[in-house]
Amino acid sequence: MTKVLPHVMRNINEFNIPAGDESGYEILYFGVNLILMFDYKLSFNIEVRKSDFNSNDNIEVLIISRKDVSAWKKANGINNKDIKLHYSNNGKSINDIFRPSISDAYAFILSNRTTLNNDSMTKAVNVTLIHSWQQEIKESQLKNVP
Repeated sequence: MTKVLPHVMRNINEFNIPAGDESGYEILYFGVNLILMFDYKLSFNIEVRKSDFNSNDNIEVLIISRKDVSAWKKANGINNKDIKLHYSNNGKSINDIFRPSISDAYAFILSNRTTLNNDSMTKAVNVTLIHSWQQEIKESQLKNVP
């Protein structure tokens, strides 16, 4: 007999992401095995805190395969045809859900690779990631805890 157990993992972070073509990003890695993890969802809430500058406070959110990270770092953005983009959005506040269609090791990228008027502007970003999935467990794998 098997049981289906729900799993939830939550990450809450604050990042300071500098502007610039080469170093204006933060990468968080996660892996998904759809054979073991049923109904996997990555929910995220991203919010750029107010800055003191009169400029575009948008942040870009990308999800690509981990194997494409080196090519993305070398490219100035996602213009490389060899990089498969699984998710892309930008804004001051992004609240969305990513449901992968394939098992893979993914990179969740917060990108600030733009500069305005040659001014370097670091953005403070609040990030909440919630990974949730279900997993089948054989009853023999469960230990009876008194």
